[in-house]
Amino acid sequence: MIIRTHKYWNTIFPKIYSVILVFCPLLISSLFINLLNKTDALADAKVPFSQFQTKQIFNLIEKYISDNPEIVLRALEKIQDQEKESLAKEQKKQVDQNRDILFSGPEDMILGNPKGTISIVEFFDYQCGYCKKMLRVLLRTTQDHPDLKVILKEYPILGPVSVKAAQASLASRRQGKYKKFHQSLMLMNGRLSERAIFKIAGKVGLNIDKLKADMADPEVFSLLNTTRELGQKLSIRGTPALVVNNEIIPGAINLKKLRNLILKKN
Repeated sequence: MIIRTHKYWNTIFPKIYSVILVFCPLLISSLFINLLNKTDALADAKVPFSQFQTKQIFNLIEKYISDNPEIVLRALEKIQDQEKESLAKEQKKQVDQNRDILFSGPEDMILGNPKGTISIVEFFDYQCGYCKKMLRVLLRTTQDHPDLKVILKEYPILGPVSVKAAQASLASRRQGKYKKFHQSLMLMNGRLSERAIFKIAGKVGLNIDKLKADMADPEVFSLLNTTRELGQKLSIRGTPALVVNNEIIPGAINLKKLRNLILKKN
């Protein structure tokens, strides 16, 4: 896509242009040299360009870029597409190598059918607004698909309050209140805080003193650390992130798209 907005181009072009002027001339000059060296006339003459010739080449490149600035954006878009493709391949490889801990972790909490044959993994953060929207989609999907198992991975990446909420959530399993507490934290209105976490805990029937003691258990930190390391292996850089059909889907998706994904071979 060619950006045609004059104001935008005046902002971004000088930055891109300066980078191109550093690297592009060297690359093209090298290509020119290799091409010339392949001709019969210069096959045996490995003489570098003179300073004057080099300057002329640089001037030609600079003029061509100035006359055709859209080639810079096309080149950048191509690089981005290649990076996305490379990332997707590496992620699928990591999903396959870490399949057991992804889909069969003994400590995982489940939404839907724990014995379901269709599995989705969600990495989430309690302070993530898109994760809150995603929860509603996941709950609706588990109602529509009785054979669906949603595996929840606590992935607190948005600061200390996120970590505190994840600790409390994992600790709530000791009192058998995880699902209710999880959903209450996700669906709360307003900004999450440590005070809000314990207020919600009390509302869902958790013993606060026991919850705080269990939050300090090394096992809780171990679980969070294991998920953090797994997320890093999978190159998960934001929440929510879903693993569906061995593919990592970044960001929240709507009900229709999720349904289409799980109808494929899982």
